[in-house]
Amino acid sequence: MKRLDHIWNQTNLTMSTKIRVYSTCVLAVLLYGSKTWTLTQTDWKRLDSFHTRCQRRMLHIRWYDFVSNNKVLRRTGLLAASSIVCKRRLGLFGHVARLTEEVPANQILRTCCEAQDGAQPSPDWKRACGRPPITWINQICRDTGISVTDALQLAEDRSF
Repeated sequence: MKRLDHIWNQTNLTMSTKIRVYSTCVLAVLLYGSKTWTLTQTDWKRLDSFHTRCQRRMLHIRWYDFVSNNKVLRRTGLLAASSIVCKRRLGLFGHVARLTEEVPANQILRTCCEAQDGAQPSPDWKRACGRPPITWINQICRDTGISVTDALQLAEDRSF
């Protein structure tokens, strides 16, 4: 982002051009692989903070200008970083859910969904000791606000 300061400071470039450069060069690197991330609340805050700071730099808004983050997002027309990550994650979930049942990725997704609903993958399986980690399936449930089984059915029943 810092290396692009010469672009942000140019007055002959329109804001839409600067936003396209930001989306292409900065957001692509920042959110690379975000489809598979599981983030804590602290990670979400740091991600959104960086995203907003970058937009403020593009718009030449300083901290003492007292412009809210929502106004910054409205001026640039971009979504919050957390919304972009959720959208990408749900896109991958839907893609894998609609794969044929012979594909290993679909088989793994279905096994994880069954485990999320309480079914054991095999009779001798035991959960590891300690606090369970935040899994990708948990993130899908948080993103959609519904159970993973319902999300799987919605993804399969997608109409074009």
